[in-house]
Amino acid sequence: MIDLRGKKVLILKLRYIGDTLSIVPVAANLARKVPGIEVDVLVNRGTEQLLLADPHIHRLWAYDRKQAKRSAAAALAYHWRFFKRLRPQRYDVILDFTHGDRAAFISFAIGAPLRVTYRDASRLSRTLMNCIVDADPRHMHIVDYQLQALKLFGLHGFDRRPRIVIPPAVTQRVDRLLAQNGLGAGAPPVAIHPGARNRLRRWPPERFARIARRLRQNYGAALLLLGGPDEGELVDRVRAHMGFAPALQSCSLNLLETAAILRRCRLLIGNDSAPAHIAAAVDCPGLTLFGPTWPHMWRPLHPAGRVVWKDVPCRACRQEVCIRPRNSCMHLISVKEVWRKVQQMMAADHLFIPGGA
Repeated sequence: MIDLRGKKVLILKLRYIGDTLSIVPVAANLARKVPGIEVDVLVNRGTEQLLLADPHIHRLWAYDRKQAKRSAAAALAYHWRFFKRLRPQRYDVILDFTHGDRAAFISFAIGAPLRVTYRDASRLSRTLMNCIVDADPRHMHIVDYQLQALKLFGLHGFDRRPRIVIPPAVTQRVDRLLAQNGLGAGAPPVAIHPGARNRLRRWPPERFARIARRLRQNYGAALLLLGGPDEGELVDRVRAHMGFAPALQSCSLNLLETAAILRRCRLLIGNDSAPAHIAAAVDCPGLTLFGPTWPHMWRPLHPAGRVVWKDVPCRACRQEVCIRPRNSCMHLISVKEVWRKVQQMMAADHLFIPGGA
């Protein structure tokens, strides 16, 4: 068994926003359970904002993939500067949850004596790392899969919920925004996020609009229509089908502002995408619509959260092209079954009264 007391540990996860949130329980459990440990985290630039105020992370590093993938000369110069900053940290252990060649090379170049990866990592990763975790990601949630690595150090009994710490200044800024849009009193708002990084994960915008109309008609809910920086057209399509203006519409919130908005919401309805995980991490129950990905591996971890999905034969595809575009896994999800889930979730909270303001 490896003793981590007083050691410096670096966690790597060079992927997307939801993936970054998935390592929060790893950092939190290490910091809580190991005396004197120092936990640093390395993630892709653009995802690090959600971790800025996390008390369990000693130092946060952001890897700039755009700089690293420019010309050969620019990439070489960037990595030289990057490793010049990281190697003097003298990490004792690196936990890589990326599993790709780039992360393996970075882990090796940093020079930690113990470098941990997984059996299903890339061939280069298994070559350059020197400790392999034997776990199968197909049979468990991604958070539980990553926490398996901590058993190497004799740790057990994990808190598996990711949580986001929102700085007071962000909360105050968002509260002012909500107040300006008449959302400071009455029933808590309901958020709808129709986007997803991959278009094959998106439920049709007109169906989100039908759910929005029913929420307004049956519950008097204040609708928040949210999207990412490149999803303005998609959000506008939902609004057009709604036939009325939402209480708030925005595609310009940063990640922490999105978290602060969702913390004020009664419910988030959206696809399998980053906002679903952000909502769960700030205690907002989510109804998440899954398409090509597996809910048992990727569902947001909130006790009151729910999912809708269809177990079609081509599940877990590469999400590059749909072989059944007229009958895809997302199109098979009906408004009726989503609305039934919404009603169940609304009924679980006394704050919403049908016909209320």
